[in-house]
Amino acid sequence: MRQTLASLRRLPDIRAALEALVLFLLVLFAGAWAASAGVLTFDPMPRGQMMGIWISAFMTPALLEELAFRSWLPRGAPAVAIASFVAFVLWHPLQVWLNLPFGHPEFLRPGFLMVVACLGLACTLTRVRSGSIWPGVVIHWGVVVAWLAIFGGHGAAGVVQAP
Repeated sequence: MRQTLASLRRLPDIRAALEALVLFLLVLFAGAWAASAGVLTFDPMPRGQMMGIWISAFMTPALLEELAFRSWLPRGAPAVAIASFVAFVLWHPLQVWLNLPFGHPEFLRPGFLMVVACLGLACTLTRVRSGSIWPGVVIHWGVVVAWLAIFGGHGAAGVVQAP
């Protein structure tokens, strides 16, 4: 619990913010690859729905998943960070297998899971390097918003879904 509270209180310094920006751009590159490979399809949502997506995606999944998978990571424990990363990636197909409300059939596709892995790696690295949860929350939020607002993630029964 102490690690979680510390990760919430700590803000990233300029170095950590720049590293997070680079990692975010790499995740966007992975998303561009996914779009070019047909893993993601261009299907923008109506403009009037975007504000709701921006707000809801910040809480679920960005903040809640970062709290669950990375806020508690101790510094200097690479095996724990790797386990957290693997759990994050596996969480996505598990949601489908368990018929959870946010489970989406795309979560079973290898190409989509590759993007999830890139996202998980970026968020894990920013948490370990900065000691703060906030760069990972922002990266996670940006990727989810792009998926929901631009690449058709909003199409599953009208429910907000998350990569």
